[in-house]
Amino acid sequence: MKLPSRYEDLQEAYKGRLLPNKSLIEKIKSAVKSININGGIRFLPVYGESGSGKSSATIELKTHLPETHTFLLEKEEISNKEKLIDRILNEYRYNFGKILIPIVDQFEENVAGKEKIPSQFIEYISLFDRNELKEIPTIFIWLTTSKNFQNLLTNATSRNKRILLANEFVIEGPEKYLWTNIIKDTFSVHNQEKDLADYLIIDTVIDEIVFECSTLGSAIENVGNKLAEQMEDIQDLSQYTVILLWPVSDSVRNQRVMQFSRPRDGYKLDWEAFYRELSIDEKTQLPLEVYNRTRLYFDMRIIPFRAADLHRLCSHIDSENPSLGKTYLLF
Repeated sequence: MKLPSRYEDLQEAYKGRLLPNKSLIEKIKSAVKSININGGIRFLPVYGESGSGKSSATIELKTHLPETHTFLLEKEEISNKEKLIDRILNEYRYNFGKILIPIVDQFEENVAGKEKIPSQFIEYISLFDRNELKEIPTIFIWLTTSKNFQNLLTNATSRNKRILLANEFVIEGPEKYLWTNIIKDTFSVHNQEKDLADYLIIDTVIDEIVFECSTLGSAIENVGNKLAEQMEDIQDLSQYTVILLWPVSDSVRNQRVMQFSRPRDGYKLDWEAFYRELSIDEKTQLPLEVYNRTRLYFDMRIIPFRAADLHRLCSHIDSENPSLGKTYLLF
């Protein structure tokens, strides 16, 4: 079962069905008009909570605005002027005549010295504005989950305010009343048209989860957690207990085995004590590597018992209801 909450994990065919973000689309349409009239590039720093749909809304602009072409910038392209302009010009060659929308998706979150990034990046694109990109309509969009970083990006344009589209643009995602249907649709598309109700997750359950969440992404993740309760766990060897019943012939041998088995701790094996007590012959004859591997994989117990008792038990081995004494019964 799958219920992806991130844009990059969605099926390609489903991405084009995502709901448009009206405010972002209107902002881009306004920017295109401005570029056509006044020329130059534009820059839009976008804030949104994690899971609000920033990436999907921005990347899928090309679906809703067919005259645009969106693409994500790589790490080395953001920090290197030459690689950045080469990528943009290359994209324009293959998408000639379209409005380019290069996207930076939360690049600053995993970079040291991120306070220097805004001024450097704005310096790069300001130079492009007057040179390489002056005839190529380009709208740079930077996505971030930090309002402070959004302010840094905005302030970095102080010497070139013309390129800034908005000071505090925020993406909030679809209206909350739509989330339940979006979650159901996402699950259905990624699971051969099956319904969440088939896994005991009905609309009222989803509605309760949605009510508690602040973003669509977090709601999807929480529904996914609920869905995981219906799935079988992966094999967990630690859940198994191996009990080695060690027959002894007398009390001396019984005591010897008891030295490396802890009766007060459920007869758990003390490997070091066990190994010390073995004779040279036992160390060569017993499958000690297998024992040790079993000890590491499982909760292993060693319980000594009298061989004479085993003999009496085996005398009625064909009986479906044997009469067993309580002396050596474990459970």
